Amino acid sequence: MKRKNASENFELIFNDFVDYLMPELVPYEASLYLFLLRNSLLRDGTIQIRIGKRSMAQGYGTGSRGKKTNYTHMTRVISGLEVKGCLRVGNTTREGTLYTILLPRDIPLVKEHITNIKISSEDEDDYFTDPKKRQILFERDNWTCQYCGELVSQDNATLDHFVPQSKGGAHSKDNLRTACLVCNGVKSGKSFEEAAPAILCSITQRQKRSQ
Repeated sequence: MKRKNASENFELIFNDFVDYLMPELVPYEASLYLFLLRNSLLRDGTIQIRIGKRSMAQGYGTGSRGKKTNYTHMTRVISGLEVKGCLRVGNTTREGTLYTILLPRDIPLVKEHITNIKISSEDEDDYFTDPKKRQILFERDNWTCQYCGELVSQDNATLDHFVPQSKGGAHSKDNLRTACLVCNGVKSGKSFEEAAPAILCSITQRQKRSQ
């Protein structure tokens, strides 16, 4: 099954993942989704992959403590992605199970976010979806992550809702902060107060690795 012009729309796929999908996923789900996307769409232009869970676990990498992801945990992560509409599980053969990977804009919860943004943009000055206005905010924040202080670039800068969308946060310039992908993923739909301990832990770990 081919997805026409998918590679040409990689930037859109990446932005949709970071802005809309990643905040809805736990870290293991986000990592597995990217693993499956990389080994299907980005490898050969298809949105399907047939692979066994054990092979998937081996290629998927290790957990935060350096332990290999086991079969049982992999089953839970796949189930989480299926429930959230990120993939469809097909038939199983000796070669593995067939998975169909949905692109972010085809996932129901992402569609809902985009619909809500379109509705809200009619009532407010939208700095989240307008590329030119996003650029204004990056420049306002001196291309610096407002959580960890690291410099960001055009390739890895994103905008975080200080008050999350799930808690009624608007797409206004006062509610948007320049963030790096790591801090944006750690905050992931939480309020700053809820996410602060995890953000501080992430900053400490990155500082240790850089020493």
